[in-house]
Amino acid sequence: MERPARAATVLIVDDHTLFRQGLESLIARWDDFEVVGSVGSGREGIREARRLEPDLILMDVRMEDVDGIEATRRICARDRRVRVVMLTVSGLGEDLFQALRVGAWGYLGKDEPAERLHANLQGVMRGETVLSSAAANMALGELGLRSPHDPRQAPSANLTSREKDVLTLLVDGLSNEEIADALHVSEATVKKHLGSVMVKLHLKNRVQVAVRALRDGIVD
Repeated sequence: MERPARAATVLIVDDHTLFRQGLESLIARWDDFEVVGSVGSGREGIREARRLEPDLILMDVRMEDVDGIEATRRICARDRRVRVVMLTVSGLGEDLFQALRVGAWGYLGKDEPAERLHANLQGVMRGETVLSSAAANMALGELGLRSPHDPRQAPSANLTSREKDVLTLLVDGLSNEEIADALHVSEATVKKHLGSVMVKLHLKNRVQVAVRALRDGIVD
């Protein structure tokens, strides 16, 4: 069966052969993504990104020759159109923030369920930045951002109950579409609630919202 014209092209960059092959097999089952390249090093990833010009790159964080952070920096500096999603087993906070600084659109664990990974990648192609809840929690722990706080002074005081519901699902890693399904509302309504949250918390994107929600105890 031919893939639809809308399929996003994907380059996989990971030095673990079995994991890379598993991703290729998984993505082959999706009609909206197509693997056009698969390499085992950051250096090869930089070269193939230039040659193939994929829509999306799934990038391992830790590789021996050129690590995923540096490879992402070089790729994004050359092509701001490409969307890079980091895949990691570590969840280290410094890696997370460095990845976002150099241009990554997402930071997900390699243990992400297949359905959730698919939904997150669809979100990235719609222009969303995605961050797994596990990565956010580990990052906050590594950076020492968790601290006791007075719940009477929590920033959640100005949020409505529905905005908190949306935040809880966002932190769990759900896309806007999945949040809408879970709450039985439209995706436009979810975007409206997220926009309101960003205004109230003085934030710019969903990653900042997720990190702030976890850091300040707005959600568990």
